[in-house]
Amino acid sequence: MESRIDAAQFLSQATPEVKVHKGQDPEKLKEAAQQFEAIFIQQMYKEMRKTIPDNGLIPRSNAETIYAQMQDMEAAKVTAQQGGIGLTDLMMQQLLE
Repeated sequence: MESRIDAAQFLSQATPEVKVHKGQDPEKLKEAAQQFEAIFIQQMYKEMRKTIPDNGLIPRSNAETIYAQMQDMEAAKVTAQQGGIGLTDLMMQQLLE
């Protein structure tokens, strides 16, 4: 049994501030897809940052952790806007079919 994921429903759940409906403006769909890709890239950055060992010499403060998360979020947004990893293009193909 083949189960297909409805990309529009998945995208609207991932980015609740942007509602996705069939037949919607392609520019709005691209914006929503880029936001989703930014979230995906941010999660990748978060997981990659976990692999960096803490040397223990100077303990990392809560403020530094929050700053690193904010930096990752902005880097992910910029990465998605500049082409990202191709997830936006794949989602646009799926949504515009």
